[in-house]
Amino acid sequence: MLLRKGQWLGRGSLLVEGASLGEQLEVDVEVEEDAGGFTLSGSYTLKDAPQRELSIRIASNEVGTYSIDARVGGVAVDGVAKLESVPNLGLLWNAGGTQHATFALFNVSNGYGFRGFLREGESTFTWEIAFALKQHAVKGDNVIPLTRRRR
Repeated sequence: MLLRKGQWLGRGSLLVEGASLGEQLEVDVEVEEDAGGFTLSGSYTLKDAPQRELSIRIASNEVGTYSIDARVGGVAVDGVAKLESVPNLGLLWNAGGTQHATFALFNVSNGYGFRGFLREGESTFTWEIAFALKQHAVKGDNVIPLTRRRR
């Protein structure tokens, strides 16, 4: 499977249909793996909006795909995904059938790319996020840069 456990940071944008510029989107998520699948928990922030929580459970099912149970902000969706080989794709929907989302997850240079569409009523949203594994900086008095700084 493409997913790996760890602390992941994502930056990207959310675009509303008809808008020319997307809203800046930042995601901080912890991916944990157990015998039944993966649990993703964390938060996301849209520019000038309060931080919102997210929780996603991904578990293999009896037909060779993965079942998804996601809570993103105030939205609850369930769905199915194919995550064992490329292309990694998923389809999500809410219980009332008023929200439908598709997504693709793929490798990029140092992490994952995550793109998708959400249809809610007459509105369509699209997102594009690049995730990178969070690196903890180690500071030491004996560390010097090998490149010159430009002034």
